[in-house]
Amino acid sequence: MIFEPQLAEVKKHIDHYWMLSGTSLLSMDSAHMYAYPGITPDMILVFDGQYTMTYMGKKIISNRSQLFSFLHQEVFIDFSELKSYVVIKFKSRGISSLKPFLNIDSETIMKGSVAYANDVFGMDIELLRTHLLQLSPEAIASELDQWFAARYKKEREGFMVEIAQEVSASFDLKTIMRTTNYSYSTLERYFKKDTGLTPKRFQSLQRYKKAVREIYITRNNDWQHYVLKYGYYDQSHFIKEIRRYTNHTPSQLLHTPAFIEVRPNYF
Repeated sequence: MIFEPQLAEVKKHIDHYWMLSGTSLLSMDSAHMYAYPGITPDMILVFDGQYTMTYMGKKIISNRSQLFSFLHQEVFIDFSELKSYVVIKFKSRGISSLKPFLNIDSETIMKGSVAYANDVFGMDIELLRTHLLQLSPEAIASELDQWFAARYKKEREGFMVEIAQEVSASFDLKTIMRTTNYSYSTLERYFKKDTGLTPKRFQSLQRYKKAVREIYITRNNDWQHYVLKYGYYDQSHFIKEIRRYTNHTPSQLLHTPAFIEVRPNYF
């Protein structure tokens, strides 16, 4: 089940709450999933069961909730023993979507970009999780809204939120530079402060993630289509960039189960 935030200050930064159970996981065909670097933070609140995760050369088996602020490389997750959980999907603005709820700077977030949720939010998150276990899905969504709203600080919203609302929701660099009259070096300072990424890296991640999602949804293996649609120099550049972020060629991705393939997000 999917619920959108109802409170304005939360809705600005969180896209939806996705509630899953063991039965809904069966529809994914595979409980073994990959996730790749991108600009969409996620938090997984575990209600029942455990997961196995392999990331940055380490393998963990845990029932603790996780916050994925940013993935530096692919992560492999086995959901087969995870019976019930909620995915909190933040807006696709990198860690700038997290910062209004955290009193932590970008550099610190990026260093601990995959962390147990209670190491970031404190034990309040565990108290919340325990409380949510007793509630209906609708009530869970409402309680999550209230919990995030209580931690929201408008002054922590930065350049990325302002630009998304007033200039370019797609963060097109040419549009931003033309509208603001900012130089690239000025934009770089703002982007790194808000997202931990340079504008070019942010745009590169944004473009490849759109292409990868289309690959999974349409199963279209006409690579030239993606070159033309997403502005890659040529087919070689497209394949190289996909491989840079996923360790797979586009052809290999078609046979590799990924979380982006099943997550509820409009294409």
